[in-house]
Amino acid sequence: MILPSEHYLRRDVQREILDFCRRRWVALHYYNPSGGLVFRRYIKGKPIRIDNSKDLIELGVHSLRSIYATANVYERLKNLEDVYDYTNIIYCTPTWDIDNDLSNWKKTIMIAEEIVRFLEEWGIRKSVYIKWSGNGCHVHINERGFSRALLKKYNPLDLAYAIVEYVNSKLTSRFIELLSNGQIIVENRIDPTRVFTCPLSLHRKLNVVCICMKAEDLRDFTPKWLDLKTFRHNSNWREFKEGEVDELAKVAYKTIGGYPFRPRRRTRKTKPLDQQILEWLQRN
Repeated sequence: MILPSEHYLRRDVQREILDFCRRRWVALHYYNPSGGLVFRRYIKGKPIRIDNSKDLIELGVHSLRSIYATANVYERLKNLEDVYDYTNIIYCTPTWDIDNDLSNWKKTIMIAEEIVRFLEEWGIRKSVYIKWSGNGCHVHINERGFSRALLKKYNPLDLAYAIVEYVNSKLTSRFIELLSNGQIIVENRIDPTRVFTCPLSLHRKLNVVCICMKAEDLRDFTPKWLDLKTFRHNSNWREFKEGEVDELAKVAYKTIGGYPFRPRRRTRKTKPLDQQILEWLQRN
């Protein structure tokens, strides 16, 4: 039997985790000595980050169960304020969360194929990858598939949210056809703090590995690929073609708009004190 700590000490596993987590806000599930798991996102009040193998070891690899990271990639990630500063987001990974039960995996694959097919019709091929996270899977677009020019014009979070929402709206009827039992849920979970399982992380409950696939792998997938001892993982999830997402992103943003739940700035109900004093002096 392979222990979680043995898994996370493998160099190939660390490489995949580091490359995905770099400049993202990380969350961790630890084993609790009294039983169960403990979820952590901060250390000493600061967001958890993993920049190198040393960070991973220092985070307590011997009691670590699962590793997650945000869809957002940040310019800086030192303080709590950094993760809530929308101007600090330099990339955001569009992600479809297909929630299901592992026993119904064939239906999950069918849904993933529908999303991949739709993206291919928009010319998005090289930047797409699929991550099987445990019971279900995530379809991702590599965040570097956006052109730099587009990212200067729009906030990455807005683009990612709009794309996922737009595709879901276009495929709703097809999802209903495929999901006659209604057990599978396809969600848009793009928000400023949402985290997704990292490549080659262990699932928090199931004894399986989170593996990545490319579109051509979907037809051959079986749950055997998730086995802790013999997992099958495609490291080409890093691939992207800059600009191939732009056309869909523009249409989606025009149709859907940006992320709708940004906190509104507080508006002052009274004039600033110095202005009130100045006006009083002028009147008198």
